Amino acid sequence: MTKVLKLALLGPMQIFIDDEPLIGLDSGKARALLCYLAVNGRSHSRHALANLLWGELPEADARRNLRGVILKLRQLLDPFLDISHQRMGLRPEADVWLDTAVFQQVVRSGESWQTAVQLYRGEFLQEFYIRQAPAFENWLNEQRLWFHNQAVIVYDAQASQLLDEGSFSEGIYTARQLLSLEPTREASHRLLMQLLAYSGQRTAALRQFEQCKKLLADELGVDVSEETAVLLEQIRSGKYDMVTRWQGDKAAEQAKVSPPPPHPVTLSPFIAGPPITEPSHF
Repeated sequence: MTKVLKLALLGPMQIFIDDEPLIGLDSGKARALLCYLAVNGRSHSRHALANLLWGELPEADARRNLRGVILKLRQLLDPFLDISHQRMGLRPEADVWLDTAVFQQVVRSGESWQTAVQLYRGEFLQEFYIRQAPAFENWLNEQRLWFHNQAVIVYDAQASQLLDEGSFSEGIYTARQLLSLEPTREASHRLLMQLLAYSGQRTAALRQFEQCKKLLADELGVDVSEETAVLLEQIRSGKYDMVTRWQGDKAAEQAKVSPPPPHPVTLSPFIAGPPITEPSHF
């Protein structure tokens, strides 16, 4: 049976062969190289990889260090690697599962938001750091920002869908996760206010407005938008009480005030995938 290399990189790094954790790959540079090759999905010259991980060293030293890392990877993952004297990558035919690739596929399709939410355990390569590799650090920061922005889209879409479905408790949990990603995103506060109000927690919804107002003032020096202020008055007036339930019959729904559409989800212009670039000095 063909073994599967599994890499979970959204959150703390996890590497498995089938369902067993990979043991022995302790070198941070070796792990960095494996992740870089997997995410980029193509081979790279040894010169480029040496500069990526040891760009501040003389080329001879960088190439020597790279050979040591390649030797370690080969000992543990040879069936998955495509290595020549000049280039290195993952074998195109290798059986590799990558959470970032599945995440991107789900975001592109606009379906199964829950799957994407489950995949996003945290920022890309959370808490992973290697020394004296500025080119790799730049690449890492680009990836983190891209996946963070996509996660905001995903959580917003999932929370909005749960609001539509009347799954308020789950929607509240998801909206709170969304706010943990970007606490000053006003649209996320409005979404949570709606979910709280429809779930019968009007006081909590009003309190959420106050938290939003204070946060925006303290962090950004601005007041809430007119849209958020209008939502506050609607909640106060009872428009978002539990009188409207999506499970009710159509006649009952038409006789009561329907909820406004959830915050629109606009796909990022980078939806085709995170930047796949080599450092400019390669």
